[in-house]
Amino acid sequence: MSAGVVTVVNEWIQTTDKNDIYTKTWKTTASPIANLVMVHGFGEHSGRYDRLFSFFATQGIECHAYDQRGWGETGKKSSQFGNNQGYDTALKDIDDAVLTHKRQDIPLFLMGHSMGGGLILNYLARGHVYKGVELLAGAIASAPLVTLSMQIPAIKYYPMRALAAIVPSMTIQAGVDSAGISHDQAEVQKYLDDPLVHDFATLATLRSFIDAGTDLLVQAKAIQTPILYSHADSDPINSFQGCKSAYEITSSEDKELKNWTGLYHELHNETMPQRQQVAEYYVAWIKKRCPHVKHRP
Repeated sequence: MSAGVVTVVNEWIQTTDKNDIYTKTWKTTASPIANLVMVHGFGEHSGRYDRLFSFFATQGIECHAYDQRGWGETGKKSSQFGNNQGYDTALKDIDDAVLTHKRQDIPLFLMGHSMGGGLILNYLARGHVYKGVELLAGAIASAPLVTLSMQIPAIKYYPMRALAAIVPSMTIQAGVDSAGISHDQAEVQKYLDDPLVHDFATLATLRSFIDAGTDLLVQAKAIQTPILYSHADSDPINSFQGCKSAYEITSSEDKELKNWTGLYHELHNETMPQRQQVAEYYVAWIKKRCPHVKHRP
């Protein structure tokens, strides 16, 4: 199907461990100036990036996204809602996507939002494990999950950790507050009405994300990839301060922390004109790191 001049290709692929993964590609009309792999956030799916990546594609950036295990069409087909089958598995899926979409002489970028942002940061910090890390020209961490804005009370946190060790496959609702995703009420309603959006997760999956975020406050120092940290100081879901802490210890010589003052969690789904400003900022950041793109003085 087409989104304006952009062709969107939907495809099922099979992983090496025989899992079916749903993918989307936003293709450019001419040869792309860059490729981008996207890792979506908790409870959502790749289809929620259609507007953003249709715009990217019009700017010459071909985008590839997939519904992670436990979410979107992938979770629907497997009926394993909220089960990522292990954090290492989720990181390997990112590596496989990066290796699949790397093209000779075309810069490849990695982007992750929220849960996906935390995932890509942990991936980038493990360049000694994953071959794809050294192939990347840059990465964008959008409102990454390092620490939550509202901490889990100890009376809930420690029993959850204990239960995760005993019954890791037990599924609960995480209780995401949809009001915190955007100031645009139409976007919040679209989120609520989306049949592929859910906040179910296994205890093991929830524990892995929380632990991985805590690890980033140490592990981020191993990140050397050019990186843009993009976060709002008013994000009521993931903590801006947690993101800032990860940024400060990141070793990349080319790193930036962009604070979108007063915005909420889903920067790319905020009210106009803010969401367009976010999209244009990302495109400009990517183009600046594409060697064959002419830049305005």
